[in-house]
Amino acid sequence: MKLISELEVTMRMFIRDFRKEMNEQLGEGFTNSDVAFLRMINESSNENVSTLASTLNVSKSHATSVTDRLVEKELITRERSTSDRRVVVLALTEKGSEVLTHLEGIREQYMHQRFEPLSKEDLTELIRIYKLLLNKEEK
Repeated sequence: MKLISELEVTMRMFIRDFRKEMNEQLGEGFTNSDVAFLRMINESSNENVSTLASTLNVSKSHATSVTDRLVEKELITRERSTSDRRVVVLALTEKGSEVLTHLEGIREQYMHQRFEPLSKEDLTELIRIYKLLLNKEEK
């Protein structure tokens, strides 16, 4: 039981620090959520808020809030689907594509720096353990 408690505290501290450091690296006005949303919109055609929320495992209200912020910054657009006028699809603007490329570079550099102390074997084992905890890998 003591080990599980220590694991819980350590994970909570790591996640808190990781999010804080990542958001600091991205700079004022951008969050890790922004990058995740921009990436998903960039990779998918005909993406809508409901699909984004489901794919990123966040609430629809959070997804709406993030997309509202990205529309305000002129990084994405909302357009009616040509095949179904009831559906509103999201698309990256040219500015959004440039910002995503910039933010991905910052994020990649941070990730390399953050996990540099770990060997390739350590990283492989860490990924295996997380997948096991997520029930994504055979036990």
